[in-house]
Amino acid sequence: MPPLSIRAPDRCAAPHMPALQRNSLVWLTPEAWRTVHKQVWDASAQELLRHWQACHLPWVVARHRPEVAQPAVCLGLPAPQHWDRRRLAASVAADGIALQGQFPSLHDVAQSCPWGVGAAAWLAQGQELKAQVRVYGSYGWQFLTGMPYVRAGSDLDLSVHAPDLHAALQALDWLAQTLPVGEADSGGRAPSARLPLRVDGEIVFPQGQALAWRELQQLRLGQVAQALVKDRYSLRLLDWPALMTLAQAPNASPSSALGALTASAPALSAASA
Repeated sequence: MPPLSIRAPDRCAAPHMPALQRNSLVWLTPEAWRTVHKQVWDASAQELLRHWQACHLPWVVARHRPEVAQPAVCLGLPAPQHWDRRRLAASVAADGIALQGQFPSLHDVAQSCPWGVGAAAWLAQGQELKAQVRVYGSYGWQFLTGMPYVRAGSDLDLSVHAPDLHAALQALDWLAQTLPVGEADSGGRAPSARLPLRVDGEIVFPQGQALAWRELQQLRLGQVAQALVKDRYSLRLLDWPALMTLAQAPNASPSSALGALTASAPALSAASA
């Protein structure tokens, strides 16, 4: 069994929890865990789930699946290398969530990684942003659990939470510093110009709408006409004017904002996620 070494992220409990967004971390109630265990799992998955519950580890909120009735919450559990990096999916009632939290900050993760020293100048610029920069993916889960997720070639997946369009564009300029010269010729898999690994991830607006930062950069530069916007319930292609309006309307709900702005933009099916 892997050793337990958990780093506790920022967490809050009901009734003070904010609205759930895609990629939020959640901790389940005992009743919700019983619901999860009642699903059909193979022996390896059962072992993983028992370990996860015993160690009080979180699930991550996933995009809602069409076959799951609302208001149930769709969850994901990406396993470490000990369980062959498999991914489990489950759904629980909304009241089955005891705590909610976020992935660790880039600052905290970088301090635990060898590449943090060499990237000090770039990391310092990131701390001056008006956006919160968090790490999900392999580096985020390894930091949280102390179990092996990172392998050779793992990307650094960043979730940049921007309060408005200005902060998003500022963050985009900062992220663009990591683009290596000639990345287009490398198929987008070259290491970063500032770190010995590729920087991936997304810009997230206040109501949870997220875009891959590289796609947003292409849209900003006019290299593409539309970019894919994701939230907990939908996928939508937006052009630049619609995106600017969305980013400048932080008080609108994700569904109403997307619906009002993209009457001409095609919605995408779950299969295209």
